[in-house]
Parts: sequence; structure tokens; C-alpha cells
Amino acid sequence: MNPSVDDRLNSVLRALQSVVLPALPESANLAREQIMLAMGHIQIIQAQRDATPAHEAGELADMSDMAREMLAIAGGGEPIAAARAALAARLADEDGLSRDRAEAIREAIDALLRTAHAGGERDYHRRLAAAILPLGRARAAKDRAWFAPMGFDSEMSA
Repeated sequence: MNPSVDDRLNSVLRALQSVVLPALPESANLAREQIMLAMGHIQIIQAQRDATPAHEAGELADMSDMAREMLAIAGGGEPIAAARAALAARLADEDGLSRDRAEAIREAIDALLRTAHAGGERDYHRRLAAAILPLGRARAAKDRAWFAPMGFDSEMSA
């Protein structure tokens, strides 16, 4: 029988804590810090593992909403049309994991914003920004809450 994910992560933690960390000289401050950081991240992964699929599905939903908002805003020339088509294609693609789909949509959103900015489409870029900034703020608040128990955000951490 194969060991569970938690068994494997705990095995890595034990190796880092019981073998690797003690083997480092006290003077290896950076290496010791990095080992402890890796251990902390493994513990975070373990703590969030069960809730991760729902978090990733929520992120995909938010990225999809943002993409739809952007596609509802008309404007721009041929480079904009190509970037809009790429975003629409990413939004329509329902294959793959939520995190991969969200990342693909995020990349297409970024490409459309860069294209609008680089092409001098100031009014179009301004309308895009006005539509997506509130959505981005809401997504950022969710991400901050997701990591709040880890102490990464002094304003949201206990």
C-alpha cells in the first residue's frame, strides 16, 4: 500500500527536522532559515490541503467573472481584438484543473491589459481598469483571508 499524502509530507518534515537541520553548522544561518521556511510551508500545505479545491474553484469563478466583465467592454483595434479573442478562448476552455484554468485566464487578462496600454488605447484601458479593480480588490481580500492564519498579513492575522 502506498503512503498517504500526509504520511509523505510528515516524512519530509521529519527528515528536515531530525536529519538535515541538525547536520547544519550553527554558522549556516541562511541554510537553517531556509530549512525552517520549507518546514513551515509544508505545514501550511497540510493545513490547507482539504480546503484547497474549494479555494481554487472560487479563484476560478472570480477570474472568470473578471474576464466576462472585460469582454463586455467594447473597444480597441486589431491587437485588442486578438487579445480579447484569446481571453474569450481561455474563458470558454473548461478542460483541466481549476488552478490551471484560473492561471490561463489570469494570463489572458494580463495580456489584454498590456495590449490596451501599449497600444495607446487609454479610454479602453481606463474602462477596463474601472471594471476590474473592484473585482481584483475582492479577490485580494479572499486571498489575504486564505493566508491569514499563517501570519503573512499583519492586518489580517490573529
